[in-house]
Order: sequence, then structure tokens, then C-alpha cells
Amino acid sequence: MSSTSCPKCGKFKKAWFPLCWECTEKEKQKPKCEICGIEVPEGHTLCKTHWLEKNEEKKKIKSIEYVKAKKETEFKEKFEGKFYFNSQKVKSKSELLICYFLSANGVNFQYEPTMYVEKEIRPDFVIDDLKGNIIILEHFGMDDDNYNKKRDEKEKEYKKLCEKDPAFYFISTDEEDIYNLKDKLGKKLNDTPLKKVLWK
Repeated sequence: MSSTSCPKCGKFKKAWFPLCWECTEKEKQKPKCEICGIEVPEGHTLCKTHWLEKNEEKKKIKSIEYVKAKKETEFKEKFEGKFYFNSQKVKSKSELLICYFLSANGVNFQYEPTMYVEKEIRPDFVIDDLKGNIIILEHFGMDDDNYNKKRDEKEKEYKKLCEKDPAFYFISTDEEDIYNLKDKLGKKLNDTPLKKVLWK
């Protein structure tokens, strides 16, 4: 099958996406196990195997190990959050606000899609301007040495991709930008083909 034909519906797709835009959105709406990613019944977040495992772990973990596991879970939940945009889970309140901003401005975007450009990548947001350009938007919500090291690596990778392919653009936001997305993110988007006179 052609790299520009969707394997599910046969419609046109960009070569670096596994499915067309519509099929990707339909796949995201299906509930999946948070651990292994297989499809689960509506209203469930875990498959039967992992649900049973989770219950067994709850019974076994006690004392220091229990406290340690609880702290790790709390940390994960703190940064992944429990926020939803159009029934899709987003990692943080900041990313949820970006979703609302893009949606309010009629921007065609996907949240954390899987892309294949030399290797598999999963940017926070991928914006299609519907004119053949792809804008990658990463939100960097933390500030510590390890995180900043990963941030530098990601930024270099995306900038390298933009240099290789003129259809790609890369912009990023941090927590400072969240307080004024209209000006801060709007200004950054104006440096891409997605230029607007006024952002909402």
C-alpha cells in the first residue's frame, strides 16, 4: 500500500503518519488500557489482566515499599494530571489550556500523535495548517537539570528536522507562556505559516 494512503480507509494521509487524520482521531476515542494500550470496554481504564494485577499489588505492597510506590504514583499523577479535552486525557492543566487556546482559534491540531520521521517521535502537539505545513509544538512544564537536558535534546532533534524538511516548523512553550497564551503563543505561531492578525 502507498505511504500516502490510509491503511484503514484508503484516504490520503501524510507519509509520516501511520493513519489519516480522521482515522487517527477515531482511534484516540477508543478507550484503551493505560498500561498495555489494548482496547477495553467503555468506562474502563485497564484490561482485565492489569486490573487483576493492580488489585494484587494493592494487597501485597505495605510498609516502606508501599510508601515509596505511593510517592512515585503521586508524582506521576501530579505531572500527568487527570485532565480531559474532547474525551482525550492530557498530561497537565497547562497542556489543557493550550488545547483550549488552539481550539478557540480554529487551529487543526492533534495531541501527542505518533509520527515516523526517521524514527518514532511523539510531540505534544502537531498542527496541520492544511497547506502542507506541519508545526510541532512542545510544552516544557518543568525546570530541573535532568528535564532541561532532555529538553535540549528534543529541541535539537526538532530543529534538525526543520532544517531537513522545510514543511516542518518547531515552536515551544513553558509555564511562563501559559499566563498569556494570546500574546506569547500567538506571537510564536505568527513565526510559522499559521499567521493571524489577532489571536483569541
